[in-house]
Amino acid sequence: MIELALLFALSGAPQQAKEAPVPPACVGATFAGWEACADAAEEDSPAYRVAMINLGTEAYLRSDYSAALRFYDKADAPGEEVVSDVLFHTFRADTYRHAGRVADAAEDARTAWLYIDGRPPAGTDPRDLRPVDDDLRFIVLSLILPILKDEGETDFRAAREVYLALPVDDWQGLTTRANALSLIGEHSAAVADSKKAVELQPGDPMLMNNHCYTLVEAGQAAQGLPWCERAVAALPESSHVRHSYAAALAGVGRCADSERQLAEARRIDPSSALYREPIACRAKG
Repeated sequence: MIELALLFALSGAPQQAKEAPVPPACVGATFAGWEACADAAEEDSPAYRVAMINLGTEAYLRSDYSAALRFYDKADAPGEEVVSDVLFHTFRADTYRHAGRVADAAEDARTAWLYIDGRPPAGTDPRDLRPVDDDLRFIVLSLILPILKDEGETDFRAAREVYLALPVDDWQGLTTRANALSLIGEHSAAVADSKKAVELQPGDPMLMNNHCYTLVEAGQAAQGLPWCERAVAALPESSHVRHSYAAALAGVGRCADSERQLAEARRIDPSSALYREPIACRAKG
């Protein structure tokens, strides 16, 4: 699979960045990191906005969606559209999805799909045109398919067809595809992929969490609960794990315990729209 820990260079910035003075901390041999670049640049300058994009992406890759959202929002300039490569639009779409900003997520997801489909936005800088191979298709479509499904059938059907034709044979790919399939409501296929993933990589707490949540979403909370219990013991400060555990507890009727776990998820990641939503639960007597 492709390595996700990447940054966007200044060459991927809006056009104005190539014309305005760029602080030494932002470029070349004197580059001192994106925080230093942001401190050195004038607020709302092209260099500052590029620093915000990169800091947002760094936060996104740490699964810190709250910080990612703050940085991405600071990259926006009134009356200007931020355009970069397919991964930027993919990551920002997923960040918006977590924050419940549906229209913003849809706009970025469609832009990302156009790149994958060979139809980049008009006027795209040639340096933003990454070669599109199966690895890139897989990670992009894994993240944007759930957004496309909510926004309309035409792009979703085409993207789903491309996605399901991609080869997947390792545990990373299987758990990623399981999550995407679960989010678009294809639960039987999701559970099958998730089961294969945990068999290939036993003992991994995030895979345990993923398998738990996949089972819960498929209506099999009782089978998922033990996986969540093991995951939360290993990763108590993961908002993903706490939310999965809350969902599993709700599924078996342990409503008070579910509320406590959901509160923990909100504490860890207060920006997530998902964690603000109540989880339906009926106590079992």
